[in-house]
Amino acid sequence: MKVFKDRQVLVLFLITAVVLRLFSFFTSVLDHDESTYLIIGRDLLNGKLLYYDVIDSKPVGIFAIYAFMGLLFGHSIVMSRLFVALIVGVTAHLLFLVSKKILNNQPAALATGFIYICCTSTWNYFGLSPNTELFFNFFTAFSLLFLLKKSSIRYGVAGVLMGIGFIIKYLVLFDFVALMSFLLVYEIMQRRSRFSCKDFLPFLFSGVGFALPFLMVNLYFFVGNYFEHFRFITYDLPGRYMQQGTTWRFVKLLLDFSGRFFPVTFLIFYVLFSKQKLLKPRYKYLVNYWIAAILLAIYLPGKGFSHYAIQLMIPISLIVGVAFHSEFRLGKYARFFFRGKTGMSFGILLLLVIQVVGIRGKIVRPDEPEVIADYLQKRITHEDNVFVANYEQIVYLLLEKECPTKYVHSSILNSPHLSMAFNVNPELELIEVLKKKPKYILIENKFELLEKMIHSDYILERSFFNEKVRAYRRVL
Repeated sequence: MKVFKDRQVLVLFLITAVVLRLFSFFTSVLDHDESTYLIIGRDLLNGKLLYYDVIDSKPVGIFAIYAFMGLLFGHSIVMSRLFVALIVGVTAHLLFLVSKKILNNQPAALATGFIYICCTSTWNYFGLSPNTELFFNFFTAFSLLFLLKKSSIRYGVAGVLMGIGFIIKYLVLFDFVALMSFLLVYEIMQRRSRFSCKDFLPFLFSGVGFALPFLMVNLYFFVGNYFEHFRFITYDLPGRYMQQGTTWRFVKLLLDFSGRFFPVTFLIFYVLFSKQKLLKPRYKYLVNYWIAAILLAIYLPGKGFSHYAIQLMIPISLIVGVAFHSEFRLGKYARFFFRGKTGMSFGILLLLVIQVVGIRGKIVRPDEPEVIADYLQKRITHEDNVFVANYEQIVYLLLEKECPTKYVHSSILNSPHLSMAFNVNPELELIEVLKKKPKYILIENKFELLEKMIHSDYILERSFFNEKVRAYRRVL
């Protein structure tokens, strides 16, 4: 097999990530969370204060990233999706470098990178839609390069990188604890009576490095004199926001994940239960422990959202890549499906089928928020307000309008659980919105509380998509 230079591999991964995700660049909504990130990122650049003027449950990091993208690309949805594709490609390259260091085999390392790209670029809610996991996975993968060789400085840098991931999403804590606790216990068992305080220093540095970004964020809000708002979102809300987890919801997520990525999930067990010794036992134990920690992270919030599984894709890609090691022996049938021209053709065909289905769903069908935004754009002036009550909040971005409430995510005001978690009275907040006299209000399906409040001042002007979405216009 031809040996590729690292820079060639990087370019190959970047092109692959862009091509696989290309059809998703041109639809306005892949996931409503992404819409929130885009709007809040724009608002931060316009001088609004996070957790005070605009409120969401996510940590600071994801909004800082989208503000940075807005600074670079002017809030272009297409360019932000391209940026995410490049992040996925670079993450794959980092995993390629990690695998190459561990296994010293380029085919296995290449497979690791391609598996990560394919897993995160195939299904909408398992990675195709930009979400926090894609960004913090980059920092986790980057940190692994520094953990391959033990030293205080390297472990400290790894801690800082994962600490940055932590302020993007707090579940990175489970990655960090799993990796560092395993490495610490392994070091103690190896050295036993010879383990000293000096040997503990790298782990201390990693802990300090991990805490540093979060402490800096706390300091930023404390100096800014609105720490209470940050404190509520960061320390109080998670406990109120979490839902009671159910084992069945968790099992359904795992079954869904296993079915969608069956070739990959098959190879996970094939490699882990193989008696071949290409992968040192400690790496197998580490991956098993790491995956178990991530499964716990997915289970505890109780939500069972598909995108939580993206966090699994780093250890899974690393372990499945071993199956493509030039010295790894596959059984007859496994070799038929996963090796050579037949395996490659099968994989490409499977990806093409999924991509065609995705293109049909995302491009052939009308872009509903874009259609509604085009309709409203012709009927409003620069001074007019619009309120997207319980529909896709991306309409604000498409119309270049501000959200008339600080609760950008539309579900906060129409979900009793979320309203209670955020300690907000929906009726009082809607009254404040209506005081701003929005010219148009968009309601999807039903929003009984709001419909009662606007029945005398608004008329139904237009229904869209078989009355799924209704546009009400102010008449008084």
